[in-house]
Formats: sequence, structure tokens, C-alpha cells
Amino acid sequence: MDKRNRGFLVLLVIALGCRPPVTISRQLQSGPQAIGCQPADCGDPDQVIAVTFLGVAGLLIEHQHHVLLTAPFFSNPSFGQVMPRVAKLLRSTPRIASDTNAIQKLLPRDADRATTILVGHGHYDHLMDVPYIARKRATAARIYGGPSVRHILMGDSSLRANGGQRVVAIGQEEAGTRNRQGVWFYTTDSAYRFMALVASHAPNLRAWRKSYTFSAGSVDADLDSLPHTAGEWKLGEPYAFVIDVLSPSTRASVFRIYFQDAPSEPPLGFPPDDLLREHRIDLAVLCAATSSNVSATPDSLLSVLKPAQVIVGHWEDFFRSQSLPIQLSPATDLDSFLASLRRSLPAGAGWVMPLPQAMFRFRESERE
Repeated sequence: MDKRNRGFLVLLVIALGCRPPVTISRQLQSGPQAIGCQPADCGDPDQVIAVTFLGVAGLLIEHQHHVLLTAPFFSNPSFGQVMPRVAKLLRSTPRIASDTNAIQKLLPRDADRATTILVGHGHYDHLMDVPYIARKRATAARIYGGPSVRHILMGDSSLRANGGQRVVAIGQEEAGTRNRQGVWFYTTDSAYRFMALVASHAPNLRAWRKSYTFSAGSVDADLDSLPHTAGEWKLGEPYAFVIDVLSPSTRASVFRIYFQDAPSEPPLGFPPDDLLREHRIDLAVLCAATSSNVSATPDSLLSVLKPAQVIVGHWEDFFRSQSLPIQLSPATDLDSFLASLRRSLPAGAGWVMPLPQAMFRFRESERE
């Protein structure tokens, strides 16, 4: 990093550190019953999809006792442990590791039944807790992500066993784009299918016509051990996902979720129109943090997805334990993001910005 960029980072880190903390003590939402249904009103339990927001970009999706996870993260090292080394006085980089006590406390027991874990990119706040969860909790789950995600996870000896068959690399040629569909992958229990979409990652910091993306770059060969510092968990190849909940009898989609764990520069991360014509987006899970660092976001994405409902994720300060009062991430421009939702969502669509561990229930959409 040259002196000019180092100075830019120092100023931005200082500016972010000077922002007063904002505690969010309750769920924000568009209306009294913004999304989903109340347990007593949902009808047949076998036709209900439960979605639990685990914090950051973690979701637990359950339908008829079949579970799919998006990369849960609970360890939350402090900012001082993960901040880029921007000065000569800060040459030594702190090591970070999964907080196994936090994982055991905060990961719901239903996660143990997961057959799949989806990972959108390789940063530590998406991938670092996955090896422990795959070893100790969701022991039958396969992990899907980009090639860098697989190379990183091969640093775990248990995931490397048997040829690393539990970790599946989705190549860019298999992922969809705005102009073409990608490959559908099916969970081993045939309860879900999902398609990766080529995406990007918004700059973590942007000011004065400069931008900085944390730990950019890819990993091109299997690691011998898992990364020890935050910066070694490389971004890799970012993906968004379309996730279909499938009928056990017909294997048709009965509920469609769009999931992103980082905002993308439009039109990256957008699904193709023919995919949307097949089945609407019943629920979009959108990342709030850093969304203001890319143009027309999330407005342009919402204009394409036209989702019936939205969960706002990755909005909170993940440098703090979930056991502490939940605070807004300094990288989340909440007023701007909520204004986009109000401006660009279809009429009648609801949204929530939940606290971690909140569960929402949804009825199956009309079967096709």
C-alpha cells in the first residue's frame, strides 16, 4: 500500500471511529405486519417456510424440517483485531479465530440438520465460522461458494478429507448473469435448489473519489491451514443466490428467495429476466452495509427483482458480540437505505430490518 492510500485509510478510519454509536433496540419495519404470517394464521405447517435471521448475513431457512444455511457468523472480533495495518507502528497483525462458545450459544439446534451452507464470498465475517459449524454442528452439510472459498476451506483438515467432497466450488461459468441463467444445484435431500449469480462487493470505504475494498483478491491454490488474520480471508469471487424451496411431491418451486451478502455494482448480482418470469421473488434478503458506496443501490436491484417482501440483513455492527446491545454498523447509511426501500419497492411490498435471532414465517406461494 503506497503512502497516499495509507493516508486515505488513516483518515477514513479516524472519521468512522468518531461517529457516535447508534443502538437499535427493536426491529424496524414498514408496517404492523410487514412480512410473513403469524403462527396462528399461517395455515398448514407443512406449507410454511421459516426464515431466521442469525445476524450479519446468516440465515436459517427451514421447510418441512429440511434446513439450508447461509454462512452464519457469530465470532465478531473487535475492529482493532481486523482493521487494516495502516501505519508502521502497527506492523504486527492480530490473529483471529472462531469463538466456539458464541457459536454454540447462538446457532440454533435446527442448524444441525442443514444439508447445505451457501457462502457468497470469502471474507472472515462470512466464512471464518463455517469450518467449525461444518465439523461440530451441521456435520452432513455441503458447502457451496466460489473457487476461492473452496481453496480457503481446504486449509481445514476435516474438510480436506475424502478429496474435499463436502466443499463445492461454483465456477464463474456455472453462475448466472443478467443475460443468462446459471446452473441449478440441488441439496442432497432435494428440498431446495439454488443458482449462484455473478456479483461484486461494494467498497468498504469510499470518500473523496477514492475507495477501498477490504482484503480484495482471490486464492488460487488450496491452503495448508486456515487463515490466521482477517486480511488473509480473501474476498474471492462474490456471488448472490436465488434459492428455491421445492415441493416434496412435484419438486416445483413453492417459494423463491433472492439472497445477497454484499451490495454489487449494478447490474452485477442481477438475475436474468427469464428466471424472474418463471417465478417471482417472494423474499429478497438485501445487504445494507456499504450499499451507499455503489450507484443506484438498492434501487436498481429492486426495480428488477420486484420482491413481495424484503429482509434487510448485514446492517449491524459485527465488531461487537451479539450479547451486547445491537448497534448500527458505521458502514450502514440507514436513512438512505430505507428511503430506497420506500421509493423502489412495489406497492404493497413490506420490509423488516430484524434483530439477530428473529424468525419469520411465510406461506408457500402459489404452486406452478
